[in-house]
Amino acid sequence: MTLRIATAGLDLMADALRAQDVPVTTVDWRPPAGGEPELVRALTTTYGDPRVDAANTTALARLQEARPAIVGAGRAGDLIPGLEGRTVLHAGPPVEWEGMCAPQRNAVAGACLLEGWASTPAEAAALVAGGGVRLAPAHSLDAAGAMCGVISPSMACWAARDEVHGGVGYSPFNDGPGDAFWLGVGSPEAVRRQRLMAEEIAPGFAAALRAEGPIDALALCAQGIAMGDDCHMRHQATTMLLLRQTLPAMAEGAPAAVAPTARLLRDNGHFALTMTIAAARAALAGIRGIPGCSLVVFISRNGVDAAVQLAGLPDRWFSHPAPLVGDPLYRPGFGDEDAAPDIGDSALVECAGLGAAASAASPGVAAFLGGGLADAIERTRRMGDICVGRSERLRIPTLDGEGTPLGVDARACVDLGETPLINTGILHRRRGGQIGAGIARTPVEPIRAGLVALADALDADRP
Repeated sequence: MTLRIATAGLDLMADALRAQDVPVTTVDWRPPAGGEPELVRALTTTYGDPRVDAANTTALARLQEARPAIVGAGRAGDLIPGLEGRTVLHAGPPVEWEGMCAPQRNAVAGACLLEGWASTPAEAAALVAGGGVRLAPAHSLDAAGAMCGVISPSMACWAARDEVHGGVGYSPFNDGPGDAFWLGVGSPEAVRRQRLMAEEIAPGFAAALRAEGPIDALALCAQGIAMGDDCHMRHQATTMLLLRQTLPAMAEGAPAAVAPTARLLRDNGHFALTMTIAAARAALAGIRGIPGCSLVVFISRNGVDAAVQLAGLPDRWFSHPAPLVGDPLYRPGFGDEDAAPDIGDSALVECAGLGAAASAASPGVAAFLGGGLADAIERTRRMGDICVGRSERLRIPTLDGEGTPLGVDARACVDLGETPLINTGILHRRRGGQIGAGIARTPVEPIRAGLVALADALDADRP
């Protein structure tokens, strides 16, 4: 009988055997969570408690069943309950004006100009600093925004509702490239564009919704994925599908909206992004509050902190300093020293089977970032390692119709040290504006903190 030797963990034993010409098979093994006792306890508790698997099964079923539809388009103050008075919402976890990053401050100041609360950026900054404007996370009012994610009452906004489980989501219209609130620019041109969307473009989509009824947002995303979108960094196909579906009714019910909408969308391939964010938030709302659920429901960054919420611990943010975006591709003349840390609420789409989960469908994004199809497939596979299932609606043609990874499990993130990848843009740290793009990696620290808190809650609730 031939003796066969296998080693696991450190290479010391394997190296010693090879030095003696002994054949050896090595197993790439490492202790879960790096062997940290508190994290190992959290993993033991959450993997060993049947309530967690049962909760995650329920959550995955709800995500599969969700049918988030766009049901409204109009002024944010008319659509979002609680958005009233001098209130401005922002992306990310709570942050005070003094600690807010410069791009987000620029966008907040722009919102104050839009609303008529101030006449200059300096006057707006003084007003907010003096407490004259209430700042709140968009998620506190069931909303979410891309990049800076600023929402004020007069801005154009999407409203979404999950027709199965009743969750809701809101997100501002995407204002395109260049001078734009979402990119941290509050210039007169950015303010003009906001007025255009609220006064001329949103009424056209509202007319289409009245005439044709709600828009099945995930159906559009599924078609977009089949046409090369990842539905985070790339939305060109989904944007055109949205226009195709709404244009006839818009032309009949609000013909004055057609020309300005066409002009805006000509230069804005990201227009459907915030429609997707609103819909994904409505779908994810259906899993919030499931006791014992270890799925990550929101990933939210404000350019200062990156935070997550777990479905089993609703309304609790677990935060860590926001990192710079990884694998950056900068525009000429810019580098890491110019870049703001990761920002935006849009990473919730990764929790809903989109974005990095759909990377394999979008080799164009990989090429933009300096890679190829193999890199795109690898990102989808890495997302699959930390998810509990695969989408039944969102399928990837380049993987023979395989569903996108769905349901990010905090246990797998902590166990493997892998976290959701986020296809995202990069803003200038001082003046705002997009200077590049890359792949952000959700910090593992807030996910670890969330899992420890979930384990504590499970231990406290044992019979």
